[in-house]
Amino acid sequence: MESEKVYEKIYQIVADSLKAADRPFAYSRITFLSNVGNHPQQIDISKYTALSNPDFFHSVYTAVYSRMPDQKTADAWGRRFWMTQKEFQTAFLREITKSSAAAINHIQFINNPYFRQNTGIRYKTLGRLYRLTDKSSLRELGKKLPAPIQKVIRKVFL
Repeated sequence: MESEKVYEKIYQIVADSLKAADRPFAYSRITFLSNVGNHPQQIDISKYTALSNPDFFHSVYTAVYSRMPDQKTADAWGRRFWMTQKEFQTAFLREITKSSAAAINHIQFINNPYFRQNTGIRYKTLGRLYRLTDKSSLRELGKKLPAPIQKVIRKVFL
């Protein structure tokens, strides 16, 4: 595909520039290219199933969260890379479909060969509840509260 060649060149230019500056590129070539042209709310799992466990993890994670995983998450899932492809992919997809990011952003995992994603009223309601409990919106609400109440909240939650 012609557009894929363009993105491959873009990736190579950026990777070479970062290498020349002695800075690592967080995205692997496979992770970067597997997410090119994806709809942000529809993730076609069939595009990822042939990938190795580490590439599958990084590609699907970046498709959902639009960023690379933090070190703690990468280490936790990295300890499961020994699993068979089917076992790992099923476990990871089950976990990520239950995530708040998937619910808030109404992400649909299509062509999933392992299981059917919950998309009923309960899933949609959970997405709305997650959005209401978003930390940034709670922080804004907390700033409007009187100072003594803010102190109590800080003692309890921090």
